Parts: sequence; structure tokens; C-alpha cells
Amino acid sequence: MVAHMADTIEKEQMRTKPVLEDFIASHLSGEPRREALAFLDYCKAKKISYPWSSTNTWYLQAKGKRIGIIWIGGVKAPGQYDEDTLWAVGAGFYELLQYDDFIIKENMQRAILNSLLRCSDCGSFCAPGYACKILGQKYSNLCRAMWILDGKTCINFKNPDAGAIEKVKRIIEYRLTLRHGTASRPVFDPAADGLTRIDNKLRVSGMKCLQGNLSSDSHNMKADYLFDGKYASYVHFFNKEHSNDIVFELDEPVELVMYGLVTGHRLDVPDSWKLYGAEPKDGSWTLLDERDEFPKPVTNFTEKAFKVDAPGAYRRYRFTFEGCRFILSQIHLYAH
Repeated sequence: MVAHMADTIEKEQMRTKPVLEDFIASHLSGEPRREALAFLDYCKAKKISYPWSSTNTWYLQAKGKRIGIIWIGGVKAPGQYDEDTLWAVGAGFYELLQYDDFIIKENMQRAILNSLLRCSDCGSFCAPGYACKILGQKYSNLCRAMWILDGKTCINFKNPDAGAIEKVKRIIEYRLTLRHGTASRPVFDPAADGLTRIDNKLRVSGMKCLQGNLSSDSHNMKADYLFDGKYASYVHFFNKEHSNDIVFELDEPVELVMYGLVTGHRLDVPDSWKLYGAEPKDGSWTLLDERDEFPKPVTNFTEKAFKVDAPGAYRRYRFTFEGCRFILSQIHLYAH
């Protein structure tokens, strides 16, 4: 019955795309209505838009980012909201997990930890939830809010009073100061300045994934997307049991002295990886570089460049990535 009602409401809202101000006026009253409308005035002043997203839910968008949501009471995924929740403001939080200093400076420790949105196993493929460290302590089964905030773990303030809304504003304003790229204007690492990128000069002649374990989604399973120069395309690595191996071949032996990994529209990155070289074609793999952590901060469409520890002239190269779920939009290859 509840599922049928939710389906009916979503279809109707999909057709009408309800205006948030009108929806607030018809569904809230008293102090909650005043707080919600005042928050929208703040959004307008900050040039934050709030288009309709899904049932009773509106995105908060600014500077090319989805930075949060507003939800107004009604039927939602079972277990995701308490029945007495009149409205809620969610703030995308993945980037801030890297900035404990900000949380401490703003004295938000308790507010953040009390507002973490837990995975409710709502049927999305992001279940069973996300694990991360906050203020030095590990938390598990956090909602990825993937369908709302591009995989950015969400904190959720239910029935927020003026104090809670001020915290949301501070989080939003801080997130908007974080430098990030877009698919059309990625941010490049200055560490590679003065080197020659060879992947964008048609030097990559072959490509394959040894395990065949990229995402099964047809739109993002092509390994050559990593070298096509198009940052809107990406490869979604999704494997919980094996490493993710990408092998590529150059037209001729080249000594790679640096390489860059470019994040995508979501901030999931590999846990660790190794770079190997081999020559001739049937030769054994030689370890050239090894990393056990993706450096912070991690932001969208941003390159992190790495100096090859033991470079050599090879024609065949292989990246072996560890991590069950992550996205890369490009790999850049650099030589002198």
C-alpha cells in the first residue's frame, strides 16, 4: 500500500515538477514553514538553485555541484525517515570527511555525528552502505545517497531549528570554497608542468582489462575511456573480490616519468595501486611504482600526478588498482 502510494506520488510530481515554495506552503505551517522559507531566501542570495529531484525531494545545486537536498514530509523510502519528520535538509558531506579541522573549528563534532544518514537498504545498488573515518573514528553503513548527491555521503538534519540551519549554511559555504574541476574544465596538477603528455598524442595503441571486471554498465565499461581525453566519460571499477588490472600498449617504448589519475563526477578513488612495465610483449612485469593511499583532498575532476619511482623505457604498461568501488575519468601519461 505504501509502495503503491509512493509510486503514484512520484509519477504525479514527475509530471508537474512542483515548485518548492508552493510545496512548503501547502505542507508545512508555523515555525517549520518560516524556517524552510527563510532557508530558501538564503539559497537565492547565495545563487543556490533547488530543482525538483524525486518524491518530495529537491536538489541544492551551486557552481556545478549538487551540494545537498531539501525533503518535505510525505511518503519516502521505508525506514529512511521517521514518521514525525516534517522536513529535512541534507548536506553533501563526502569532501568534508577530509577536513577534520573545519569540523573542530566550527564545533560541529556532535551535530555531524548525530546527523549521519545511515543506509536503510532502500533497494539502490549502493547498499549496504559506506565506511569512512570521521574525527579519527571509523563509521560503517553510512548512506551513500548516490541517487541524490553523486555518491557523496550525506548528513541529514531532521526538523532543523535555526541553530541546525546555521550549521548547514556553514557546511555549504565551506564546500563551495573547495576547488574542484568539471568535465569541461578539469583541474590539472602543476607537478606535471614541463613534461609531455603522450596519451593525448595518439600514442596509446592498445588497451584491455585483464580481469574483465569493470562495471557491467554498458555506458562506462570501456577501458579506453581512460585515455580518450573526454572527462565526461569514465570507467567505474566495481569488483569486491579481485584487483582491477588495466594494460595498455604504446606505439614504441617510452620512459614514463610521471602519471596522473583524474577523478570523476564522484569522489570514490582507489585504495592503492601499482604500475608495472614489460618489454618485449611476452616479458615479465617489472614494478615501477607503488602507492598505498590516494592523497587528500579528493575533489571532482581533479588530477593527482605521481612521479614514477623506478622509470624505464617500456612499450607495455599495467596498472593494478585495489578497491572494490571507484571511478576514474582519465589517466595521463607523462614523459620528458
